Amino acid sequence: MKNIILLILLSSVQLFAFKTDVKQIFAFAIYDENGNGENIQNTRKTQKNYNGVCFTKIYLRGNNLNIKPKVLIGNLKGKYIDYKPVYKNKIMIGKIMTYKHIAVTEGLLKIIFRKKLYDARVYIK
Repeated sequence: MKNIILLILLSSVQLFAFKTDVKQIFAFAIYDENGNGENIQNTRKTQKNYNGVCFTKIYLRGNNLNIKPKVLIGNLKGKYIDYKPVYKNKIMIGKIMTYKHIAVTEGLLKIIFRKKLYDARVYIK
């Protein structure tokens, strides 16, 4: 009987060991390779053209267990560069992540995490 209870406990612990707790992901800035950029939080279409190389910054609220979201502009997948943690009362509540996109022409900016679409509202010129 003790072995069965122990087996059930161990299996339930493993099931929840890899659970992510992502509450929100959204893009908030885009920059070209010269550092000129704009805030894209409340826009549907960018004002400038970002053809060629550009960088996007996204905010991830929650815990992602080092699983990186996919950031796409059109069909082009962005390359993950780095992140900066966001703290509130000495507790990490999120991350600001930077992605680099090469050979961008135009398209919709999409953020996908574990096959779920979190943001797809900004059209990049």
